[in-house]
Order: sequence, then C-alpha cells, then structure tokens
Amino acid sequence: MMKKVAIAFTVLPLVFAGAGYGAGTVLAPSLSETATNSEAAKAKPGAEKHADGYGDAKDAVQDPREDRTIVMLGQVTVPVEKARSISYVVADFALKITDPVIAAEYSDAVTAMRIRDSLLEEMQRTAEGPALRGVAIDSDALSRDLRQSLLAEYPGIEDVLFVSLFKRDIARL
Repeated sequence: MMKKVAIAFTVLPLVFAGAGYGAGTVLAPSLSETATNSEAAKAKPGAEKHADGYGDAKDAVQDPREDRTIVMLGQVTVPVEKARSISYVVADFALKITDPVIAAEYSDAVTAMRIRDSLLEEMQRTAEGPALRGVAIDSDALSRDLRQSLLAEYPGIEDVLFVSLFKRDIARL
C-alpha cells in the first residue's frame, strides 16, 4: 500500500508537469507570430476598426506618462493605528499641473521629493483623524484636502491624483 502511495506522489506530479509543459508549448504563440503582430500594430496605428463607434479618436484615453502636465511623485505608506488592528494605506501619487513649465519645474527630482514629503506629512496628519480609519477611503475628499494643503507652497496644482490607493488591515495579536 505504501509503495502505491509513494509512486503516486512521485509519478503523478511528473506526469502532470510534463502535460502542462506540452500544452503550454502547443497553445502559446510562437515568437515569430508575436513579433509579426507587434510590428503590424506599430506600422498601422489605429488601422483596426471596431463596430458601434469603439476606437474613435475622441474616445481615446491619453497615457498619463505622455501628458507633460502630469508629474509622477511615487509611493508612500502611512500606518493608521486602531484599537485592534493597524491599517497600512499605500498611495502612489501624481500631480496634475496647470502649466507645462511649472510641471517641468516640479518634475525635478529634488522638488518632486519635497512635494512627496509634504504629501506624506499631510497623510500622517490625516491618519490621526477619522478620514483613513473607516472601511473605505473617500479618495475624492482626500485628494481635495491634499491639494489644499499643497497650494500655499506649490502653486499651479490642479489636482492630486492617485495612481493607486489601497488599504491593508493587519490584526494585532
């Protein structure tokens, strides 16, 4: 009986691993097909047409990395202490600036770091209040509050954007 169990624990994983590898090589597109598809997409941007108005130029979303008025600042983590748990709020910030010249100035590494530090200080102040202690975070209200705190020192900020914003609760033991 033990021999059969030992054989099952060694042979079956090898058989299924081989089957998975074989299926992956059969189902995956070849490198030449992938290269051909990407070259065709680069050669004819917007060439593919969609039904019902999909893909119209007016509906296209601009990549924020190509927008010269958006300044990426980076990520901050703020601990929010509660009675029975600690929540960590992780926010990746970007700023929408009114003028591309000001955006270029704020994109400087030193200035961007100072702005991010100001945002971190304000997030820590906010963590002491009820705004970050609830189940959900009102990102619009938080964005408005952060923008108001930055405007005195950094004029020209149209909006504080969250590239990502999430909260993780860790129970205390």
